Amino acid sequence: MASMRAGIVSNCFKSQLDAGESLASLIGRATACGFSVIELRQGCLGDGESSGELVPDPDRLGSLAESCPGVCWDLALGYPCFDPATTGDDVVFSAGRTSIGRLAQAGPPHLRLVDLTTDHSRVDTVDAAATVGRLFERVRDVGGMLSIEHARENWEWFSEVFARARDDAGEDGQWLKICFDPCNLLMAPGHPDPAKVTAELDPEAVSMVHVKQRRNGQPWPAVADGEVDWAGVIEAMGAMGDGAGFEGPVLFEVAPSRDVWEFLEGSRVYLQRLGLEMGLDTESRE
Repeated sequence: MASMRAGIVSNCFKSQLDAGESLASLIGRATACGFSVIELRQGCLGDGESSGELVPDPDRLGSLAESCPGVCWDLALGYPCFDPATTGDDVVFSAGRTSIGRLAQAGPPHLRLVDLTTDHSRVDTVDAAATVGRLFERVRDVGGMLSIEHARENWEWFSEVFARARDDAGEDGQWLKICFDPCNLLMAPGHPDPAKVTAELDPEAVSMVHVKQRRNGQPWPAVADGEVDWAGVIEAMGAMGDGAGFEGPVLFEVAPSRDVWEFLEGSRVYLQRLGLEMGLDTESRE
């Protein structure tokens, strides 16, 4: 498999942020290691969000992006994107939509949503797709891309919602994508096989793949042997699109720890041994 762009999600740095390190310095070190894609996760934005409702601050995030040229950014919000009552008129979504415009330095404005609150078993796929469609229209108003991540939903339910929303969007549907997280499938009803689901995905519909691991039902601070068969998933990534394969990016989302840099290096070595080359130098120091 060819070398793939690699990124990191800012919640990997929660321990460092809680200890007072700045998000800018952490991202600077990440880019020095070769991470070229940064996902800014609500709750781990440092001084780039309010302390109460975790409202993103477009000005501060814009300044962060300007200080890190060449980085491709997205902003990730925990948001009820499947709830039929959601309109996108609230302050969090409005600030997020503004923020992605400020972050768009080396790629299109990109918002990623994950719904951790809606009981999907009580929502019809047609209604959920309509909500995704409303939010997508607002993102497209600023020229952006919207990625939806599956969390604990039934995979078949999620897939139908996504397909409906993408079809309803017509030609613009190319800007609506899946943020795919093989590890999250372990929490889905029926426990679908991550490798099998991966192989069946259309690579053109996937904006990124999150890379993480679980052991004994708990998030693990490194990508290593565990509940996700990463050898099988990596092989399946190469088989996506009838063998066309997924071109990336892959984003690390390991559990926070004080030793995150050492765990990232171990994760890189582990994945490289399995055939996933990312061109990283995670031993780099500032």
